[in-house]
Amino acid sequence: MKNLIFYVIIPLTVLFTGCLSKSAHVHEEHETTAHVHEGEHSGDSSGYSIITLKRRPFVFALRAGGMIMAGNKDVQLITAKTPGLVKFCDEYLFPGVKVSRGQNLFTISGEQLTEDNSQLRYKQLKADLTRATKNYERAKNLISDKIITEEHFLAVNNEYEKALNEFENMDATYSTEGNLVSSPGNGYIREIFASEGQKVSSGEVLASIIVERKLILKVDVSPDNLDILPQIGNANFRVGYSKKVYKTSEMNGRKIAFGKSTAGNSFYIPVYFSIDYDPGLIEGSFAEVFLIGELKENMIVVPNSALMEEFGKFYVFVAHDDGDFVKRFISTGYSDGESTVVMDGLSENEKIVSEGAYLIKLSQMTTVAPAHNH
Repeated sequence: MKNLIFYVIIPLTVLFTGCLSKSAHVHEEHETTAHVHEGEHSGDSSGYSIITLKRRPFVFALRAGGMIMAGNKDVQLITAKTPGLVKFCDEYLFPGVKVSRGQNLFTISGEQLTEDNSQLRYKQLKADLTRATKNYERAKNLISDKIITEEHFLAVNNEYEKALNEFENMDATYSTEGNLVSSPGNGYIREIFASEGQKVSSGEVLASIIVERKLILKVDVSPDNLDILPQIGNANFRVGYSKKVYKTSEMNGRKIAFGKSTAGNSFYIPVYFSIDYDPGLIEGSFAEVFLIGELKENMIVVPNSALMEEFGKFYVFVAHDDGDFVKRFISTGYSDGESTVVMDGLSENEKIVSEGAYLIKLSQMTTVAPAHNH
């Protein structure tokens, strides 16, 4: 049986206590449907209780700490395509500002530079295209009259296509003020590396942008729970600056990976969820996370108070109709901190001691069974 790991974030305790109490209520409903042995009551002189086992659904949750991260592919670098001087298209351009796809962010102007500026390059590419176009039209007439070879015509054609592609690429982002640099998608500015009026080279990074596609929820889990991580499908989480409860199941979320071993100086195993971008989530934020396991139908479940341990193995006391109690070792599975799934060793309709099992153990040690009124 794996114990749940709880990382307590004080401001969030109230909310998730409410969430867990709902699960606890479900357990109580299932337990009240179980038939209690005659005379059972928690406050009687016997000091123990007996329940009849019934199969029921079971969902486990693992509580852990986490962090919101940007997806690796979502961080895009904005670079200068030509050398020149940087000019901001918006005076309110700074980290955290939202941007939209195609929005102009910077202009790279070579007006005050003597070397290879964007205006000169634009004019040069336009002149190259004009010349290549004339040569191409002339070559088409000559090849039709078989005055030039096919090899010569292909060389002229290649020169024309190269000039056309280069001009079209620059023309798409060129303005009279310089070369425009725009946002590749919807998102927000993560960091700005250039300053107004700065001289930059072609390919130099101007800014980085978080594109609104995916975020990563990283959850740190104790190695003690490694064997149940494959069963985790979704997670609910909350960040400290918001009362909203986020659910990966409602954010196109999916578990993309979990570590097989600890890394670096970290004691914990990382579990990663990919989720849709949400403007209410800030990269680097800490989160309180509940990892949700799969719903298991028709499970034999016992309260944790019924479990006794001996040399690393768990057992329960099975109550017989003749008043005897039999110590039986069982194989345990998932746990939600209150109840545990029994994988082997118990059957439906069997009766077990659910509370006060230690009294049965003590009585067996003294060979005198405690009284239990029927």
